[in-house]
Amino acid sequence: MKHRDMKFLNRGKILSFLLNHSLLSRADLAEKADVSPAVVSHIIRECLKEGIIREDSEGISRGGRKPILLSFVPDNKLVAGLVPGNITEFAVSNLSGQLLYKEEIITKKYPTPIELAAFLKKILNEFLIRNHKSWSQLVSLGIGIPGIYDPELDLIHKMGKISSLFEWEGAKIREIFSREFPCPVLVFDKVVAMAFGEGILSSDVPNVSLVYLHLGRGVGAGLFLNGKIYRGSQGAAGEVGYMVCNPVDEMGPISLHDIPPLESEISLNTILKDFREKCPNSFPGNQRQSESDEIMILRNTFLKGNSHCETILKPVLEKAEGIAVNLVAMLNPDFLVLGGKVTEIFSEILQERIVQRLQRSVLFLPRVKTVTLGKNEEIMCTLFFAIDDYFQRLTGNNQGLTSAFLKRHNPRIWNQ
Repeated sequence: MKHRDMKFLNRGKILSFLLNHSLLSRADLAEKADVSPAVVSHIIRECLKEGIIREDSEGISRGGRKPILLSFVPDNKLVAGLVPGNITEFAVSNLSGQLLYKEEIITKKYPTPIELAAFLKKILNEFLIRNHKSWSQLVSLGIGIPGIYDPELDLIHKMGKISSLFEWEGAKIREIFSREFPCPVLVFDKVVAMAFGEGILSSDVPNVSLVYLHLGRGVGAGLFLNGKIYRGSQGAAGEVGYMVCNPVDEMGPISLHDIPPLESEISLNTILKDFREKCPNSFPGNQRQSESDEIMILRNTFLKGNSHCETILKPVLEKAEGIAVNLVAMLNPDFLVLGGKVTEIFSEILQERIVQRLQRSVLFLPRVKTVTLGKNEEIMCTLFFAIDDYFQRLTGNNQGLTSAFLKRHNPRIWNQ
């Protein structure tokens, strides 16, 4: 093995131990990593200079001078996260997932990825100046898109049907944002980040299997299997909008540019459209409301037991149950996590019905729950994904390290 490769391997082992333990001495690291004290001293010197570790306190003497204990520094590096939609979320955190800055942007003001990237660079630069930080501290930008992304081609094959994002489909997002941000840029389907985030939030077991089911404007699933994200050969694993839950009429070939058949039946847009048509008297003065007001009226009407509303939602809930049963029957996960706006609106009845259906239909019942972090879930899980990417680049192998590090440095996340 080349000297450079051996050095990277040793550095990765040492940093893995520091990420996984609160305080370790140089002697501890030499013993755990099975490398010489001289090698440890050289690597620690470099890491201290980079600001990623620090000399924290004195340890207990074993007969000589008290050892200096080292710890990993969560505050000296930053990650950024971006979740585009009609309202785009942009946030910055440190390596412990502590939210330092968050901005919500009306995307139609910056309709192309090029325009949005330039604007985000501007507001991030202002944040760095205000907080006496530098661009060199930014180590990762994660972009969670509502669509199918091929990392090999840097190509969005299909973007969710969000009017403000039509310019994103077919664009080379990583290349565009890399021109503005001097750090590694990773692009992924946001449900993948949600599955990853819930995977590290839901269990202490490193090889946990979890399925995240998103029911919102779009429908999709993120698969976190045996402690790893599963994307499929073309990045389209979890596209449950194409799942067949009932007999269907003959139709032409499916196109990436069409709304998936099942998604078109149970998306939030379809529910609201049917609600406007079948329950017009639910709206004050029969006037058109904002979408947020429509959602509130829909939920309140449903809770009052309105028969028309129940008729609209009955097939939606049945199809959501079918998707959940098929996913659990195929994948046998430890957890099934429900998220998205439709889940948020009807969380109690939806979770109850899915659990009841699973009890009747599958051999082994997973734990069924809704998302851990509520309305901040998408952007926080995107930040976690960016943190994990940085840790993996530091160590070469980071399975389980992100979860352990976040739990130690930001325990309040687990108490929400």
